[in-house]
Amino acid sequence: MLATFGKRLPQLPGPERLWQVLSIAFVVIGVTIGIFSAVRTCSILVAIGAAIYTYGSYTTSVTKRTIELLVPMVFTILLFVVSLTLPHAK
Repeated sequence: MLATFGKRLPQLPGPERLWQVLSIAFVVIGVTIGIFSAVRTCSILVAIGAAIYTYGSYTTSVTKRTIELLVPMVFTILLFVVSLTLPHAK
């Protein structure tokens, strides 16, 4: 399953590939932690991973439309804010 997932990702050269792998690692670690109980930590890590992935994709794209950066970033910021306001998140 992981091999087919890796084939679907666009292969980026050099540092861009590092940012892509780092962002996916944040999301996978966050979801794994969230499964076992730490919902707030999960949400924060997923928000950070999504923000890194969005910014990396935006900087490497040929056409740079502002809406392609702003909408995903707004969602990640809102996810981060919601994670901080969760009452007694365990």
